[in-house]
Amino acid sequence: MDQFTKGICSDMCPRAEIDLRIRERMVHFFETDPDAGRPGVPDRYRMVKEFTRSAAGVRQPKPSDIRTPRTLLETVHYLLTFVLPDSRRPYYERYEFIFDRMRAVRQEMVIQNLPPSEVLPILEPIVRFLCYSAYRLCEAPIREFDPKICGQHLQECLKKVLRCYEEVDTALLADNNRYEMERLYLSFNIGSPEATQWAIDRYRTVHPALNLHVAVQLDCLRGNYYAAMQRAAQFAPLEAAIASLQLPAFRRKLLQQFSVAYQSRVQTVPLEWLETVLQYDGRECFLLADDCRHYNLQVVSVPAMQGASDDNGEPVNRRQGWAVKFEKSQFDAQRSVIPSRKVLSVDRALDS
Repeated sequence: MDQFTKGICSDMCPRAEIDLRIRERMVHFFETDPDAGRPGVPDRYRMVKEFTRSAAGVRQPKPSDIRTPRTLLETVHYLLTFVLPDSRRPYYERYEFIFDRMRAVRQEMVIQNLPPSEVLPILEPIVRFLCYSAYRLCEAPIREFDPKICGQHLQECLKKVLRCYEEVDTALLADNNRYEMERLYLSFNIGSPEATQWAIDRYRTVHPALNLHVAVQLDCLRGNYYAAMQRAAQFAPLEAAIASLQLPAFRRKLLQQFSVAYQSRVQTVPLEWLETVLQYDGRECFLLADDCRHYNLQVVSVPAMQGASDDNGEPVNRRQGWAVKFEKSQFDAQRSVIPSRKVLSVDRALDS
C-alpha cells in the first residue's frame, strides 16, 4: 500500500487546478455561477476536477491533488443530483461534462488503490448513469455521442463492480446492490457466451434473482431470439433500456431466419405480423419497411382481402397493405446492423 498515493483533498477540485483553470479561462458552463448576473463567472464551489491522461514523464500527483474517498463519493452525488437534472443545456452536453468528471473520479480510485468497500458506493451510481445515458443518447449523432466509447467504459465499470463483490464481504456493506449490478451486466452483455458462462460459474445453478436474465442468455445461445426479446421486455426499466440496444441485432437475425423459413417466390408475410413478432412499436412501425429494404428484402403491396372476417365472424374491410417477400438468396448478410433506437415501452417505463 506504500506505493499508492492517498488523497487528502476535501474539495471537488484541488485549489491549484481551480486557480489554473480560472486563469486560463478553462471553466465549464456547469462550473459557473448562474446567479452572478452575467454569464461565465466561475464558481469555485461548483468546479469539479477534470480528467487528465497519465503520460510518461508526468510527475506523481501530490496528496493535496487527490481527493479522499469520501470526497469522491460526494462528487459523484453532486454530479448526478445537481448537474444531471440541469435543463439549461441539452442532455448530451450534460453527459459529456459528467462523463469526463466521473472518469477523473475513477482514475483517482485507481491511484489510491481503494478497497472494494469504498469502490462500490462510488462505482455503482456511475454504472447506472452510463446505462441510462447509453439508452438516452442512442439516437444522437456521432458528433454528440459515441456509443462505442460509452460502451467500453460501461463494460469496464461493470466488470470492476463484479470483481469488487467477489472480494468483499457483502455483510459489511451498508447497501448490497449485487444482484442489480449482475442483472445490468447480463442485460448489457445479452447474447454473450462469456456473460452466460460467468453466471453459470458464479451460481452453479440458476439463482432466483437472475432466472429471467439467464433464460434470455440461453435463448440467445439457442438462436431463439423471439423468446429472448419477449423475456427481455419483462426486465426492470433500466435493465430493459440497456438490453433494448441489442434489439436491432436480434431483429436482423430473425429476418435472416425468416428468409430461410418463409422462402417463397409467391407467398408473402404481412408487415403487420412482422411488427408484432419483431416488437416494432409506436413510431418504429413506420420504419419497418425501410429496415427490411436495408437488408435487401423485397417489400410489396398486397391487395385488400375480400370476405375477410374478424374473430367473431364479422366482415372486415381491409385496405391495401404491405408485405415482405422472403428469399434466402436475396437477404444481404453483409449489411451493417441498423443503429439502436429508443423503444416506446422502455420510455414509458423509465418515465414512470
